[in-house]
Amino acid sequence: MTTNPDKVAASSSSRLAQPVPWLILGGTTLVALVLRVIGLNKCLWFDEIYFLVVTVRHPMGEILTVFTGDTQHPLYSVMARLCLVLFGEEPWSLRLPAVLFGVASVPALYLLAAKVTSRAEALVAAAFLAVSYHHIWFSQNARGYTMLAFFAIVSALFLLEGIRSQRMGPFIAYAVAVSLGIYTHITMVFLVAAHFLIAAGWLIAEVRKGKGPVRWQLPVVGFALAGVLAAAMYAPIMTQVLHFFAHHPSSMKAVSTPRWAIGETLRGLSLGLGTTGVLLGAAVVVLSGMWSYWKESRLVFALFVLPVVVTAMGAVAGRGTMYPRFYFFLIGYGVLILVRGIFYLPQVIADNWPGKAKGSSRLAGALAGVLAGILLLASAYSLRRNYEYPKQDFEGALKFIEAEKKDNGPVLTAGATVFPYQQYFGMQWPEVKTPAELEEIVGRGQPVWLVYTFPRYLEAAAPGVPDVIRKEFTVVRVFHGTLGEGDVVVVRSQPK
Repeated sequence: MTTNPDKVAASSSSRLAQPVPWLILGGTTLVALVLRVIGLNKCLWFDEIYFLVVTVRHPMGEILTVFTGDTQHPLYSVMARLCLVLFGEEPWSLRLPAVLFGVASVPALYLLAAKVTSRAEALVAAAFLAVSYHHIWFSQNARGYTMLAFFAIVSALFLLEGIRSQRMGPFIAYAVAVSLGIYTHITMVFLVAAHFLIAAGWLIAEVRKGKGPVRWQLPVVGFALAGVLAAAMYAPIMTQVLHFFAHHPSSMKAVSTPRWAIGETLRGLSLGLGTTGVLLGAAVVVLSGMWSYWKESRLVFALFVLPVVVTAMGAVAGRGTMYPRFYFFLIGYGVLILVRGIFYLPQVIADNWPGKAKGSSRLAGALAGVLAGILLLASAYSLRRNYEYPKQDFEGALKFIEAEKKDNGPVLTAGATVFPYQQYFGMQWPEVKTPAELEEIVGRGQPVWLVYTFPRYLEAAAPGVPDVIRKEFTVVRVFHGTLGEGDVVVVRSQPK
């Protein structure tokens, strides 16, 4: 399969002429909604609690004019505040915007896929997103990541349509989508930077072909309008945002390194696909999908791959930290590459099968169906963990201590348990910050209870405290969660 722009454009037109299978797509979207509603009201985790207390509980006027830090996702903050006003303060209402955009991403991905591949691949891609462990996890997370994923999908849809049709309408729609994405979270600018490079490369390629006049004004207007709209949205907090990123370097550079992020990404992908073995197989499929898109259309390949590279470079250069969630908003592109590999790899096998017969296309279809079924079942199987545990079980640990604590000893908090228990649950549990302080409390001769989480971050925030915990305390119970390293640990020391 070689790259031929004319053939690619022609095949795109034929794909668009295919009727949308509304019944199947509607059923898939309904499944996506059900899977994202199950367990939606479980206990909030640290970031959600911090976001609720620091931002969402405040009046709308303050939300629009005060930037509290990089944990604030402005557009999500506005929508979350509206949900709390309408439905009251509950975990599910705080998470409702994430659910809605998560569900909307499923049909949006189908529409994008229909522009670059067959209807069968588009339907399988929508199904994968519907049952994706990671997409469901973030759809139940009161942050703007599913909003970013939605805007990333529709922005690619509009940019591709604008380039191919050479009409102004798609570029205006593109500007609206990416400006809303930027207002959701500033990291969306990395995607826009990648899109700008792609559009510039396309313009240069068209000029070199010399087939006719190139309407270069269209993408210029699209990107300029996106900048104007984003600047207008950020206008009330622009100086605060610039001051924050210029004068508040991340305190997590030493722990949230690219190496750690890669390890966490692989761990998370293994969890989402059930086993490491399935992950290795999926990696081969993804590489096959990338190769197929590369051969078919450099434009589409760049649209799906270049944002990953630009985001990685921007994250490291900007804050010096890296988290796997930085790339979640590109999940739609990843799914399309995976599904392309599911269809392309079996075709390669069938074409090179010894004694290939006329039924090779049927063989390829059967292999693709088996491969898709395996990966879909693996993803669906992994959902049991998402429903078994909350993201972080602060509430479970609190109830356990209240039920089991029969002595007069203090209950202490350290690191990331301080804010949730003091500011959200209203517990007057003191914080320990230094090893000397903890040892002094233990030395008073009373039983001491202590709750902590994120041991790696605890060591960075309170050096030496984990050593005292290991030396003087015994683990009473661990409350598991789906968040990496987010188990809430209850420990107790006995008087000597």
